[in-house]
Amino acid sequence: MVFNENEYSYYASSIIIENQHLATIILVKNLNETSNNEQIQSLINCIVQTLQLFLNNGLLKLRETTIEDNLNKNIEEKIELKNILDFSPIGIAWSDKDGNIEYINHEFTKLFGYTLEDLPNIQTWYEKAYPNIKYQNEVIKPWHKEVIQSRQTGVSISDLEVTIKCKDKSEKRVFIRVSWIRDKRIVNFSDITQHWKSELRNHIHDSMLEMVAKNTTLSDILNTIVKNMQFEEPTSFCSILLLDNEEKHLLMGAAPSLPDFYNEAINGLEIGEGVGSCGTAAYLKTRVIVEDIMSHKYWKPYKELAQKAGLASCWSEPIISSIGKVLGTFAIYHSKAAIPNSSDIERIKFAANLASIAIENRNARFELEHRAYTDYLTNLPNRRYFIEQAEVELSRYHRYGGELSLLMFDIDHFKIVNDKYGHNIGDIVLQQIAKICSLILRDIDLIGRIGGEEFAIVLPQTHISEAINVAERLRIAILNEKIIVDEKISFSFTASFGITSSCKCTNVDDLLAHADLALYEAKNNGRNKVCVYKKSE
Repeated sequence: MVFNENEYSYYASSIIIENQHLATIILVKNLNETSNNEQIQSLINCIVQTLQLFLNNGLLKLRETTIEDNLNKNIEEKIELKNILDFSPIGIAWSDKDGNIEYINHEFTKLFGYTLEDLPNIQTWYEKAYPNIKYQNEVIKPWHKEVIQSRQTGVSISDLEVTIKCKDKSEKRVFIRVSWIRDKRIVNFSDITQHWKSELRNHIHDSMLEMVAKNTTLSDILNTIVKNMQFEEPTSFCSILLLDNEEKHLLMGAAPSLPDFYNEAINGLEIGEGVGSCGTAAYLKTRVIVEDIMSHKYWKPYKELAQKAGLASCWSEPIISSIGKVLGTFAIYHSKAAIPNSSDIERIKFAANLASIAIENRNARFELEHRAYTDYLTNLPNRRYFIEQAEVELSRYHRYGGELSLLMFDIDHFKIVNDKYGHNIGDIVLQQIAKICSLILRDIDLIGRIGGEEFAIVLPQTHISEAINVAERLRIAILNEKIIVDEKISFSFTASFGITSSCKCTNVDDLLAHADLALYEAKNNGRNKVCVYKKSE
């Protein structure tokens, strides 16, 4: 391009590299100079080419330097970021747009046990963390779809609360939060296991109290406690054993996940030091931790049994009542040798306390029922309960046929016993009567104390002749009983009996009335006798 102005000519040319205008070359020529335009244009072209070559090489080097610097900078930034994330108190992982996991921090590995080598991609993580396919399909995959959409739309999604299966097969409850940095998906894992367990235990406690209020069976309550404790730690097996009334033997309470042969073998186990974890805990009234069953002296007699059941450790907590009485044991088993941590100890104590509440409530309810239907002195059914059960037996007789007899007896001259020796001795006489009857009567027979010194017995499937034999055995046993007052004073006593059969009686009151008439006859005939009711003409 040439411009003329007065005595000067101006020659201009642009320097363009990669379609970008970088500079303009201007050459000024005096009109008096002899060089022609072609010469000047040739000079300009030479200059432009030289400058283009120079600038192109410089730009290339500049670009290479910039790329290298940026690359180094990115590497440094990544290293710095990883160093920061490794000290984070929450688990963090990131993956690329294709789902390849590129990084997990130390806390992630600490929480779940998995390393980067264990988790090449998100799909592998899902398979390991959420092994339940139904859970994957219903919870995880729909949420994953929302995550992908959030990157496209820029709309954030809410945190997800899930239960994750760890590498050691234990479970953690976590909140998951997702964010995007360019094409990297950053996932944060906040451990809420302890809070979750606390809420779970509150729920278990409330549910158990509700079951208690509804008079749910003790067996159902104990099974619920055990199952919930196992839900909290799925790698464990739990059991509840109950101490019998004699406080000598452990009976099966609840152990739904232990093998039947194992439960049968330990049912009725006598407590004592060295009798496994539970027998020792009940005997010593203290917690017993056995980390390795195969090497512990307490389990020496039961090693083969435990090995067959796949049990390697056992931690047992005695179940103690509000007054300090041992009610049973709560135990946690593992298939591998294991040492309890503080959380495990809290879990054992919590479960034992729940079981204590349930057992004490059952015992209190039984005690109330026992008092309502049982004679306090002899521990036999009282009049009310006896008549209720006698009606049941009479109905069964009328429905299915067979034989049924009823006998009544009372102690002869019992007032004299009370007056002469005192009511305390009279109470002993009544208690001895109850013991004698328990030794002679069958399990199916029904006996009750229906008055002061008066007793009645229902004999199912018993003909009147057989009833007479039973009455005679009782009369002789009572006659031979001796009550010792002190070193110098002792006495014997007798009883009179009246017997009747069901005949055509439709209610227990009639049976009792007939037996009472026969008893009256025995009294009138000299006492210490057995008489049978005879229907009047």
